[in-house]
Amino acid sequence: MTKSAQLWSGDRMRAFFRAHVRRETSLDDAAADRLSEALTRAVNRMLVFDASIADTMQPSQRAVGKRSQNEKAEVQPSTAKPQKLTAPAATDTRFDPYAFSAMVTLVKFGREALIKRLADITTAEHLRALADAQHLAIADKLKKPEELRKAIVTATEQRLADRKAAAS
Repeated sequence: MTKSAQLWSGDRMRAFFRAHVRRETSLDDAAADRLSEALTRAVNRMLVFDASIADTMQPSQRAVGKRSQNEKAEVQPSTAKPQKLTAPAATDTRFDPYAFSAMVTLVKFGREALIKRLADITTAEHLRALADAQHLAIADKLKKPEELRKAIVTATEQRLADRKAAAS
C-alpha cells in the first residue's frame, strides 16, 4: 500500500504539480512552471496517495516544503503574466452527457422540467449518450429523438421508483 502525504501550498506542492505536468503533458518548461504555479496558488492543501512524490522533488524542496498543520500557507503572488483561457470554438460540437442529471431534474423540478431539458438536446446520438452515461435503460430499436426523449423520461421515472423501493 502506498503512503499518503498531505501537501500544503508551497514548494513541495509546486514540485509535485511541476513533476506531474511535465510527465503528463508536452508543455515546455516555462509553460509547465506557470501552470504548476497557478495550480499551487489555487490549492490550499491536498492529500496525495503517490509514493513516488519524494522521488520527483529535490532534497532542498523536501526540507522547505515541510510545515505543521497549524501553519498557514503563504502564497506569493506570481510575477508571471496570467494566460487568457479561450472558450472552445463555436464549431466544437462535443456533447457533455453529464451537463445535468435527469434524476435530479425529475426529483427536484418534475416531469415537465425534465421534458423541457431534454427538448434542448436535438440529436438522437446525444440523447442516447445521455441515457448510457446516466444508466437509463432505453430500447436499442428507438431511433427518433422524440421517441428517445419519452423513453428517457420513462426510464428516469422507473429508476427513481426502483431507488425508492430499495430504500423502503
